[in-house]
Amino acid sequence: MDNTGKEKIEAIFLDMPGITEAQWNMKAFSKMYKLRLLKINNVQLSDGPEDLSNKLRFLEWHFYPSKSLQACLQVDLLVELHMPNSSIEQLWNGHKVRSTNFYGLNISSFFCFPIYL
Repeated sequence: MDNTGKEKIEAIFLDMPGITEAQWNMKAFSKMYKLRLLKINNVQLSDGPEDLSNKLRFLEWHFYPSKSLQACLQVDLLVELHMPNSSIEQLWNGHKVRSTNFYGLNISSFFCFPIYL
């Protein structure tokens, strides 16, 4: 796999209407150190990511495939989290959100806005 430029990516919008399921190597996220915005819509991936950037501020992932967010997800800078139509049963283990900047949470039909922790 070619890793050229991964360390410079700050945003990904993946929108693939008409595709029911796609295969994507989740290791592709591992060296995207500057990724601040990730939005995945209209595509169902078979797995969740193994690693996401510590700089992630906005995460929107429709049909997120895993039952929880990965332990590697650092959410200190996360401002918004949208996970509609996902398999989420538990966000993460322990108390992960320490930031007072966390602003919105949307999981399926549940919406809470703003959140103060």
